[in-house]
Amino acid sequence: MPETFDFPLATELWTPMALTPDQRASRRGGIVVSAGRLKPGRTIEQASAELDSIGAQLERSFPDTNKGRRFMLWPAHRFLVDYDTHQYLVMLLGSVCFVLLIACVNVANLQFARATGRLREVAVRTAMGASRWRVVTQLLTESVLLSVGGAALGLLLAKWGISMIRGGMPPEVMRYIIGFKDMDLDSRALAFTVLAAVVSGILAGLAPAWQCSRPNLTDSLKEGGRGSSVGRGRHRLRNILVGAEIALAVILLVGAGLMVRGFHTLLNNGERMEPDTLLTMRLAITSNKYREPHQIEAFYHQVLDRITPLPGVKSAVAVTALPYSGHSNGRYFTIEGRQLDRGVQPDAMYQATSSKYFDLVHIPLRDGRLLSESDGAEAPKVALVSEKMARHWWKGESPIGKRIKLGAADSKNPWMTIVGVVGDITHDPYDHEPRATMYLPYQQAPALWMDVGVRTAGDPLRLAPAIIGAIRSVDPEQPITDMRTMAKAMHNQAIGLNYMAVLMGIFGVIALVLSGIGVYGVMAHLVSEQTHEIGIRMALGAPRESVLRMLFRRGMITTAIGLLVGLPLAYGFARLMASLIYGVTASDPVTFAGIPLTLMVAAALAIYIPARRAMKIDPVVALRCE
Repeated sequence: MPETFDFPLATELWTPMALTPDQRASRRGGIVVSAGRLKPGRTIEQASAELDSIGAQLERSFPDTNKGRRFMLWPAHRFLVDYDTHQYLVMLLGSVCFVLLIACVNVANLQFARATGRLREVAVRTAMGASRWRVVTQLLTESVLLSVGGAALGLLLAKWGISMIRGGMPPEVMRYIIGFKDMDLDSRALAFTVLAAVVSGILAGLAPAWQCSRPNLTDSLKEGGRGSSVGRGRHRLRNILVGAEIALAVILLVGAGLMVRGFHTLLNNGERMEPDTLLTMRLAITSNKYREPHQIEAFYHQVLDRITPLPGVKSAVAVTALPYSGHSNGRYFTIEGRQLDRGVQPDAMYQATSSKYFDLVHIPLRDGRLLSESDGAEAPKVALVSEKMARHWWKGESPIGKRIKLGAADSKNPWMTIVGVVGDITHDPYDHEPRATMYLPYQQAPALWMDVGVRTAGDPLRLAPAIIGAIRSVDPEQPITDMRTMAKAMHNQAIGLNYMAVLMGIFGVIALVLSGIGVYGVMAHLVSEQTHEIGIRMALGAPRESVLRMLFRRGMITTAIGLLVGLPLAYGFARLMASLIYGVTASDPVTFAGIPLTLMVAAALAIYIPARRAMKIDPVVALRCE
């Protein structure tokens, strides 16, 4: 195949599919994903209708296994880019838009201040016959040129930013992200940047240009008109813009705060596994050499026996899927004596594991007992269940002593007695909640493919050669893949959320800085316009503190209104994030109290600096100010 062929992602080798007779005969296994190309002129809707008809026919023919089952037809893009990834991209794009809108509001307020000084110029142009449209066009052109200049600088920063993102992405993760290796400033990115620059320039300059294009000619052309033509409407519009800026900043900062705190919660959950001293790897032994269950069990038993005595090794375990490994296996099961609706089949994550696994990853025992070495192949069949599984299927009662079996009630699988309930654990950073999980002794349910975890006293990678040698001494032909520390596995699995948290944090800091600059700019200009009023008040004996309170009251009211508008919207945004990302809570009191307080402090500081400067002006000088 050509080097550029990349479907499914990161595939480099294809082999024929060889299904066993049991796999071909089973109507319960979902191991095959089909792909096809539509005939010319056919649509997905038409193909879906045909598959619905086939699904209905199968349901009538095989009601026990096909009840309520239908085909899901997805475009290749939907298959490659899952729903959560799409939502994350929408959240990031929304954050970028918020920052852009805040910047537009800032520039608009600066344009208002600049327009006040140009009223005389605009009045002269109007008096000489310039139409209002001509004046607005000129001012908008200046605003768009300013935004295009900013876009050019932004492209340089974007080029650097893309290099930074690529450099921070591990190669073993990059190959599984669609389009990542082709990410660059191509023609589409440039076209989007130019469009965003033009639209931003229009948004930032439209309101100031419209206000400035209709001056009072008499006031503007006479001496001193500069200070007397600032109307209440312009002040009101600028206050509205500042309030909108604060509201947007609240939404973005709350989202950034929740994202960062959620990521730290995720890391803290993983820290209980002591990931820095845990070495993980994947063994996938071949069925042509290990055909019988007892051969598979003997191989992994010997592997653990060879690894455990090595100097520096505390313990070694085998399990079908370690947390953050990217591996998982779900299985249907039947509860003895439980009558369920037809077509409803309980399912849970399936884990075949050695007995020391729970101590290795610090999963606590809640009830009953843990698995032990005595739970061998000839011993009674037993299983553990997680708290999530126990709560869901045994509400209000203990599952200890109850029996379950893999597959349907009529399957040949043996019944297993539940002997313990263990705590939940986060298996994947993208899980919205812990998974319902069943644990079986690997001696009673040996699996060809298993993860091996080794707890060490020091740096796990230093022991990697000795551990590889121990495995090779059992069978030198079996492949060892994905050898890395648990810390590295967690980093690789959560790198998407890490990037999201970092980018959201950067956007939040930018929003905070822009909001502070915006409030400062508006207040500085308002104070300069009120210099004459301040001089009169102070000349008539008003204390400096009362004048300062007046300026604070005007600025903080606008800030408070922006917070009141932004907080409900931020809560809605937080609920969306909580539905997507495990660890994010929509009612985090620290974030919802800290962000408004931070914005209030930033606004107060932005008000205080120009107000304090105004307080130092001599009243006589202020009274002479035009």
